[in-house]
Order: sequence, then C-alpha cells, then structure tokens
Amino acid sequence: MTTENVTVLFTDMAGSTALSSRLSPDVADEVRRGHFSILRQAVAEAGGTEVKNLGDGLMVVFATASAALACAVAMQQGVERDNRAHERAVGLRVGLSGGEVTTEDDDYFGDPVVAAARLCATGDGGQILAADVVRAMAGRRSPHRVHGIGPMVLKGLPDPVPAVEVLWEPLPGRAAGTTPLPDLLAARPEVGVVGRESELAMVADAAKRAASGEGREVLLVSGEAGLGKTALVAEAARAAFDGGACVLFGHCEENLATPYQHFAEALTHYVTHAPDDRLRAHVEAHGSELSRLVPALASRIPDLPPSRATDADTERYLLFGAVVGLLAMASQHQPVVLVLDDLQWADAGSLQLLGHLTGSQQPLQLVVLGAYRDTELSRSHLLLSTLAALRRQPKVARIELAGLDESGVVLFMEAAAGHFLDDAGRRLARGLHRETDGNPFFVGEVLRHLSETGTIYRDSTGRWVGADGLETAGMPDSVREVIGARVGRLGAPAGRVLSLAAVIGRDFDFDVLARAAGTSEDDLLDVLDAAAGVALVRERAAAPGRYYFAQSTFRSGTG
Repeated sequence: MTTENVTVLFTDMAGSTALSSRLSPDVADEVRRGHFSILRQAVAEAGGTEVKNLGDGLMVVFATASAALACAVAMQQGVERDNRAHERAVGLRVGLSGGEVTTEDDDYFGDPVVAAARLCATGDGGQILAADVVRAMAGRRSPHRVHGIGPMVLKGLPDPVPAVEVLWEPLPGRAAGTTPLPDLLAARPEVGVVGRESELAMVADAAKRAASGEGREVLLVSGEAGLGKTALVAEAARAAFDGGACVLFGHCEENLATPYQHFAEALTHYVTHAPDDRLRAHVEAHGSELSRLVPALASRIPDLPPSRATDADTERYLLFGAVVGLLAMASQHQPVVLVLDDLQWADAGSLQLLGHLTGSQQPLQLVVLGAYRDTELSRSHLLLSTLAALRRQPKVARIELAGLDESGVVLFMEAAAGHFLDDAGRRLARGLHRETDGNPFFVGEVLRHLSETGTIYRDSTGRWVGADGLETAGMPDSVREVIGARVGRLGAPAGRVLSLAAVIGRDFDFDVLARAAGTSEDDLLDVLDAAAGVALVRERAAAPGRYYFAQSTFRSGTG
C-alpha cells in the first residue's frame, strides 16, 4: 500500500428511484447515461481520475483541491443546464474532503474518503458539501464562494468534521429567440469522447478565433468508419454551443442525397428558430432566393417576392449569395458553428456551395466542421476536387483521425466500466487494440460481443474476467458488415484476392499471393493499392513486398 495526499469527490444522483418509477426503462437508462456523461465531461476537463462507478454516482480523486472544487461546480451547472433543456429535475449532490489516503488495487481508503462519502450522502439535490480542509487547501486558487455550516457529525468518523457548502450559480440561460442545439448533436455518447483531447482543443481554438472576429475557419475531419469523427465534431459543437455559439447541423445518408441537402437541413433549423426581424432583413436584401433551399422561410415570412433569377446560372448565383448572406447575418449576433457530416455522400450542389462559402470575402464569424470517410473516396469522387480547392484557401485545416493507441483503448474501457482496469482488464485492452487497431467502434462492438457471448464477464467486483478468450471469440456481425461493405466497394476481383490473402494469414508476401491468385503483378498491385487506400491492408515499411491486414478484424471480415 502507498500513501497519497489527494482531494476526494463523491457524487450521488438524488431521487434516482423515484425518477426510474416515473419513466420507462429505456428512457430512464437514457437519462442515466446522459447524467454520467455530463459528470465525466466535468471530470475530464478538471483533470480528475475516476476511481469507480457506485451505481448512482462516482468516486473521483484530484491532485489539487481547487480542481476538485471546479469539477463539483461544473457538475452541478451541467446537470442544472441539462434539466432546464429537457424540463426535468434530476438531482445531484456532491461531497468533498481531502488529506492523506492509502491506495491499494486502484482504490483509495482513509478518513478523507469516508468524510467525502458521508458529506455527499448528507447533502440535498443541488448541494455541494465539502470538508473545510478542502477550502483551506484550495485557498485563493479557487474563486468559488463558500458558506460555513460548522462541525458535522459523520458516521464512521470519531470527531465532527468542520464543513462548508460550496455556492454556485446556474450557467446563464440563452436569450429568448436564440437557436437551440440540433437534436442530432444534443445526445452525448455513453462513454464520451476518449483520447481526442488535442483534436478537441484544435476545434475549440478555431471557435475562439472566429468569436474574436478573426473570420471564418474550416476544419475537415477525416478517417475510416468507426473512428469517432461524428462524435468528435458533435462534442466540439456542444462545447461551442455552451460557449454561446449558434450551432447548425447538416448530414445525408448513402444514396439518399438530395440537392443541397447538407445546407438545406442546417439552414432550415436556423430559419425555424430565427427572430422575425432578422428573416425580414434577409428577405429585403436577398428576396425569396433562399426559399428554394429552405421552404420554411415562406411559412415564417408570408408574401415573399418572386425570384429574380432568369436562368440556371443566375439562380445558383443568387442562391449561393442568399446562403452566405444568412450565415453572415447570423454571425453578426453570435459566432456560428456549421457541422457538415458525412461529406463523402454529399451531392454536387452541397460541395459547390461549401467551396463558395469557404472562398467568400464576406465578413463571417464562422467555423465549418466537415467530417468525411476518406476510405470511401475513389479517384473520381466529387469530394476530392472540392478538397483540393479548399486546401488553396486560407484558414482551412485537416484533422486526420487514426485509431486509439493502446493507452487510449485502456481509457475507453475504463470509461465504459467506470473503474480502473486491473491486470486482466489491461490484458484484454491490449488484445482489443491488436484486433481492432484502436478503432473505437470496433472496440465497443467487440467488447459487447465478447460480453454477450459469455467469453468475458464481470465478477462480483465489476472486473472483467476471461480476457484470454479473445483470440477464439470471433467477430460480431456489426464489425463484419462494416468490413464487408468496405471490401465490396473494391469489387468482386479484389474481394477474391483479399480472401486468398486472409487464408495465408494476417501477414502475407506479395509473391505468394500472386501465385495463389494467378494474376499479373500489375493487377495485384492495383488491388493492394486500392485496399490500402481504404485502410484494409498496409505494406511493411521495413520489408517491401510484405503486407499485413491493418486490423485482425479485417482479416476476420474478409476470410
């Protein structure tokens, strides 16, 4: 056992039993997931370490008292804001104490732990109770006001504990008439966004620059399916929204794109909620041109004037000007974050409009977050020419997502489990990283598959058992479907070659595969280059002609 000096924080979801009785099981589970996502986001931002999930709450430790107090306040503010947004009353109580504790098997013991737990249990929903020692340790580093409540007798401790209530204020409400966060961005993932701190910081910095009047910026987030592109941009958008930005969202589905779909969805959301006077001002400047893209404008502003377009080129020119004009007007009142998801399926009109918006000289406090699967872009794909044009514009940056490293997979699993991993859990994490190359979707799906098939299970302490069964468990259908679709896009000949390669093994030689496939070297190189382009195989840098499947799951999906 070792000794540390830490600040301990406990939370409890007050009234959880009554909440569950009022809601259906599915809705209650969704509320709980959202609640813990808010708490864990506050923990991550304050630099705390989650020790364990206690069912209705968390135990977290901090290296400094000021960080613990900041986290407690952020938790209460986040829960209160979520309650306000969803018109519900989820209670949260928080208790803190600090001092020397002993650690054993990734857990903490000692009087500060007991005091923090008892203070949490004593409080009411919305309260933060802390041992006075926490206030003293934080000193002037904490701006939060406290109210002394005197010594408290706490079960399990021999002497009364001087305590204070930490005071906090709800975050300012958004002004009436402001645009709400789009529903598809509001839901937080259960595990949260893990291992993407630098990418989130990059987006946050761009949003700050745009808000300070430095103009528009474009960030393009790329990567294969399952890497968490949508989760990343959604998390960044929620943070920008909390900071006062207007957030708009547009997306489309494969083979279902309609003209200008990304922008139609995003701008319809704005027009639906924008104040009448802004829309009237826009119509005075641009007439009815926007209504072709956003029919909701006609519902908000009756008696629109007829279009001024005389031909297709003029129609497009006036429409593009109306779109840029609307975003410019919106950004005069608050910075705008425009999220365009799944750009690999965008129609030509949306891509042309994106290029026009990016090159516009009109003043804009705007950040465009575009996400796309680079593994689905053929040489003739429409998006490639758009990307090439965007790269020539200033303030356009790329974020290329890769799989989580081994430590990232550990963090992902700890966030899912709500506690530190023991040796068996870390062994499982290493195996999952090897099998999935750190793809978060694959990690989650394989972990769920292993649990559902009984290959791994949790013992009475909540720890995973059975990590050694990973090798023989097979892959879930969800992973096979993703891989199968990726292979299918390469065509039947490529599928046959990759199936032969899968029989050879995870590593295979070019010459051996050429003999097995009975194809020319040029044709085989074309197949392997295409497979490498969609992240299925890679050539070993130190051994030319030696290839390997980028992930074991890929081999399972092709074999």
